[in-house]
Amino acid sequence: MGIGIFVLLYKQFDMSEIVSILQSDMNIVWVIVSMLIGVISHLSRALRWQLQLRAINVTPSFGTLCNAIFGTYAFNLVIPRFGELWRCTYVADHEQASFSRIFGSMLSDRVADTLSVVVIVAFVFLMQMGVVNSFLAQNPELQSQVYSVMTSPWLYVVIFILVAVALMLWKRKGNNPLMVRVREILHNLGEGFNSVVSMKSGKKRFLLYTIMIWGCYFLQLYVCSWAFDWMHHITVLQALVLFVLGSIGMAVPVQGGIGPWHAAVIFGMMFYGFSHEQAGAFALIAHGSQMVVTILLGIYTSVAVVLQRKKIVQS
Repeated sequence: MGIGIFVLLYKQFDMSEIVSILQSDMNIVWVIVSMLIGVISHLSRALRWQLQLRAINVTPSFGTLCNAIFGTYAFNLVIPRFGELWRCTYVADHEQASFSRIFGSMLSDRVADTLSVVVIVAFVFLMQMGVVNSFLAQNPELQSQVYSVMTSPWLYVVIFILVAVALMLWKRKGNNPLMVRVREILHNLGEGFNSVVSMKSGKKRFLLYTIMIWGCYFLQLYVCSWAFDWMHHITVLQALVLFVLGSIGMAVPVQGGIGPWHAAVIFGMMFYGFSHEQAGAFALIAHGSQMVVTILLGIYTSVAVVLQRKKIVQS
């Protein structure tokens, strides 16, 4: 689906002009700097997750967590959201720890990200309401999907049922092996999910790493804009709008946001007066450079994990 959206989108462009822009107008140095900032965001995420895991007495090395984070994004390019499952499995296996506890910590990690996005989107929406409203007006299917999900009574019915079943299984007594195992999983999930709250120290560092993660995500885009002379006049707020629109595009369950991310950012750039081909060239490089980083780190992680397993077997 992502490839289809991408192809349909770029069929509208004069690709020879885009190639000409990339060959003559692009400063590759700033693109490389943007890619390095992307790596720093992954390292910051590994450091933040390390704090959460230590709060539940799981102590993997920083290198192990880097492998887990690098692998997460690489696997998400294969199957959307599969990377989160893989990283929990990898760390649980490596540390001989409870998968459900680690999975719970990953959920709290994602909740922190969701709250960060909400804060950023709310700020940008208030500062640049016209752009966001125009984007949603021109993409009514996205607006209607979000609205229908949030207002659907079935969403809240399902949440209520899940919570009720979880509480029933939690409180139910008995020595049935299945019930015991379910209660143990629920307990571990809750413990992992509360890893941020249960931190005796490190909450300030958790906030700092969160700011670093999302600051790096924004800087990837902003610094990449410096690679083109005709984008030097773009303001921080305008770049933040492009970042938010790209984040909305990333919400579509397509590998790496391929297609929807490009469409959202191109829309934002054209709103600010950039030409069709300029917007297409920038979106192609800004997204493509980070995909290169993800693939390279995924290859590194694959090799590192294989060598790690061979070492364990030999010992």
